[in-house]
Amino acid sequence: MRGKLIVISMLAAAALLFVYSLWFVNNHSPIDERFNMRRESLADDTPGPLILRERAGDYNRKSLEVDSLDTPGTSRHGVATYLDFEGKIIQLEVQLMSAPLQNIETVFESFPARAGAIDSRYTTLKLHPEARIPYGFGTYAASTYTYYELAWLNGNWIIRVSTREAGQESLLRFANSYVY
Repeated sequence: MRGKLIVISMLAAAALLFVYSLWFVNNHSPIDERFNMRRESLADDTPGPLILRERAGDYNRKSLEVDSLDTPGTSRHGVATYLDFEGKIIQLEVQLMSAPLQNIETVFESFPARAGAIDSRYTTLKLHPEARIPYGFGTYAASTYTYYELAWLNGNWIIRVSTREAGQESLLRFANSYVY
């Protein structure tokens, strides 16, 4: 009888541990709270190929649009398209501002236009201007797609990653693997 009680208690403990592990694995904190603050500083004169690299973690660059990234001066801009492990697109955009931005709110003023938002009721912004690296996370849920955008300030640079295809977890992994 005593052996049966020990076996039953071990099975009950294993079941409780299993339920806890399922909860732990599936209970993530919000995307905007898992943004990686450990980033290298980005100087104004950093060469374009170093900013829009061939790889960012496990993500490979598919295409590159260098408007003025390698042009000396105050208005440098470039966009690169990367593919995640499922072949879905994540876009990285960098822009050098002539003067440092003091708040992240300015970066997200044109978020509805970038998202293709028709109705702002479906837009959610979570901004963190008080962070060591000011950043924000925006979501626009349309009827046929969801647009995610994560943007942050690094010196005089605005760095923005966005997607309409990949999920928010893939977008966060990309942003956290990007060094700047």
